Amino acid sequence: MYLINGQLHDDFTFDLALEKLYPDLPQRLVTPLDTATVLDTAATFARRLQDPDLPFPLDAEQRQLLIGFCQPAALRCKLERELGAQPASLRRLDYRQPRFERWSPLGLVVHITPGNSPLLAFCAVIEGLLAGNVNWLRPSSSDQGMTAQLLHGLAQCDATGQIAGHVAVVPASTARIGELCQQANGVSAWGGESALQAIRQQLAPGCRWIDWGHRISFIYLTPAAVSPQALDAVADEVCRLDQQACSSPQWLLVDSDDENVLRSIGNGMAEAFERRSRHWPALQPSIQEASQITTRTAMARLAQSFGGASGQVWQAPDWRVIWNHDRQLGPSPLFRSLLLKPVPRPRVTEALLPWRNVLQSAGLMCADHEMAGLARTLIAAGVTRITPVQAIHDGYEGEPHDGVYALQRLSRRVSVSLSTTALTTCATLDPLPAPPGVANLPIMSKETFVRRPIHPAARLYFRSGGSSGTPALAGYSYRDFDRQMRASADGLFAAGLDPSCDRVMNLFFSGGLYGGFFSFSKVLELLGATHLPMGAPADDDYREIAQVIIDQRVTVLVGMPSTLHRLFLNEQARLRTYGGIEKVFLGGEHPGEQSLALMRSCGVRLIRSAIYGSVDAGPLGHACPATGDGVFHLMSDIQHLEIVDFESDRAVTGNETGRLVFTSIKREGQDVQRYDVGDSGRWLPGMCDCGLPTPRFELLQRHGKLIRIGTDFICLSQLAEHLETEFQLILEHAPDGLERMRFRSPRLSDDVQRRLLDYPTLATLIQTGLLTVEVEVCGSDRFTRNKHSGKTPLLIDNRGVGPCTDTQGTEHEHTV
Repeated sequence: MYLINGQLHDDFTFDLALEKLYPDLPQRLVTPLDTATVLDTAATFARRLQDPDLPFPLDAEQRQLLIGFCQPAALRCKLERELGAQPASLRRLDYRQPRFERWSPLGLVVHITPGNSPLLAFCAVIEGLLAGNVNWLRPSSSDQGMTAQLLHGLAQCDATGQIAGHVAVVPASTARIGELCQQANGVSAWGGESALQAIRQQLAPGCRWIDWGHRISFIYLTPAAVSPQALDAVADEVCRLDQQACSSPQWLLVDSDDENVLRSIGNGMAEAFERRSRHWPALQPSIQEASQITTRTAMARLAQSFGGASGQVWQAPDWRVIWNHDRQLGPSPLFRSLLLKPVPRPRVTEALLPWRNVLQSAGLMCADHEMAGLARTLIAAGVTRITPVQAIHDGYEGEPHDGVYALQRLSRRVSVSLSTTALTTCATLDPLPAPPGVANLPIMSKETFVRRPIHPAARLYFRSGGSSGTPALAGYSYRDFDRQMRASADGLFAAGLDPSCDRVMNLFFSGGLYGGFFSFSKVLELLGATHLPMGAPADDDYREIAQVIIDQRVTVLVGMPSTLHRLFLNEQARLRTYGGIEKVFLGGEHPGEQSLALMRSCGVRLIRSAIYGSVDAGPLGHACPATGDGVFHLMSDIQHLEIVDFESDRAVTGNETGRLVFTSIKREGQDVQRYDVGDSGRWLPGMCDCGLPTPRFELLQRHGKLIRIGTDFICLSQLAEHLETEFQLILEHAPDGLERMRFRSPRLSDDVQRRLLDYPTLATLIQTGLLTVEVEVCGSDRFTRNKHSGKTPLLIDNRGVGPCTDTQGTEHEHTV
């Protein structure tokens, strides 16, 4: 049965199949196969396999094995174990060097699979798809169309239609394998030595040869570990697959040279076979295979009877134990034929030396305190896999096979080197990802986000907000966090941090489940920057911080604007004399002009709001040298952005201002889909002069109920609950550069101040000196009105808009 371009054909010929496949091959090779497509398709296929009425040619055990193999978590674990977390990303190996590498598909891989493992062919093609290859399968003659039907079912589960063109099943005789592999970039073949040699001779020069030959596995035990239960386990693993798998034990090697010990173990092993063999249906050998078994047992008996060799043969119709008391090893005749040999541990390497290239698994049976040493001894002797006896046929996601990672053999490592002046802000050379299909989902508010459950995959929690009520938690898997911090490292690098020379002090707040300090520590680690994780002080004493900056020649500060302003304000004389702080990267609001002037007077030449983000959604955008304050590049590898109308779910056009609605890509710990973060902004058209292809947006003011003051968000409705009166709030920078809140209210100043201290977030900001408060007692008739609408805005923000330095006030007409 043939599978060509997603269709099954019983009436095709080999020549017709190639005529259909070769013309489309160049287009298949140039079209990347997204890993997410493979994982999603495998997951859908696994769900369909759970329906026993679907006509797949599988028994119940095979069906369950494929369901387990196709689980996305297992395949993703395998992919990350073998190729890394972002294998397809063409990224810098080191942020200090313009050298980029990634894993790329080989191209066309032809899989030639054996008949002794019915599911192997399907699993081999899945591995080829994970590596992004075009996969043509030449099945064994015993396959009977099973793999073609399975792959056809897999292709039907692919919503994109790509996989149908990346898999084909083409039965071919051994003589025509060369024609099938004529354009192959790699041939993955399974079989015996002679079969593999016949295939390899037909390959074109330069084609990667990926051979999976026969292997020998065995049990190694110490006499002290022998018990009836232990020998039963050996018998089970010999009988389980009738020694047809590479992981099936052919030898029982004993850590002793004492004939009495070996004879006793042989007797015990025969009793174990008597007890256990009937529990496993026996595979009947062919005439030739039965003849080999008879010859082997007869020769052993002859050597013992007439040659004086020590040993014994224990035998029944469906099993046999052959003991020759020497260290001459050879392949077992299989079909439950176990060779018993004395191999004391000092002689292990010597005994296994002739078989070193074909060794695979060793089931180890010994005392716990001996396991580590014996494992090292067996590995040194050439074994590639050590397991308990009962697990010799089992594996785990991402486990090496025959001493290698399969996906690396199915991939090629590619590199790009640039001049030191080209694309200096680019951490990757990746194309923009396709947008996720979320347009039909409802827009998510903050309240909706808080109500949605955190997924079990979450392992890392940060406090999200709290200014609008009870603090909520944002949950991340470690994979989420790693991806987002890698994107942040790319963004901080693009913004101007140079890990080759910058010495960075981290002054973000820590503790209380805040994410800033912890996150930036990870970002600086990924950048490989020199990092001094100081943290913001709990009081107004910045003397020690200034001294460490001077003593350790710190050149870059990262932190919140209020912290950094306070540092420069309190320690300006020492920092001005030092003059070594060259760059300041900010989170939160951009500082006022006086604060900027203060930093510049101390020698700072670069002040930039480097990363824009939220605890809920994670990092969202980053700055670059070619754009002004308040303009950010979207972190397209982890975030999708829509800018929608304020009143409706309609995308803005041109440079219209709207709500920023983010979708976090591949977020495992929590769903963040079409999340209205409460900010407004607009798109900036055209390519950026920095060379990055990611879209840019300008961040404008908050449009919702929350405003950032100091280092926190304040909820206007909660503020109104504390004041219990009409008020108008004016935000601005005081003469000393700190943020200031001016209230217009009928209440007396002392009463307003007292009520504000009942709001814990505001009380903390006031008490730590990060915010000053003034009260102007007046009636609502003296509140400022909008000159266009005549309405009285609740909030007038004169600090500048968002992280920009615009000095025009922004009116927020909230209803409280």
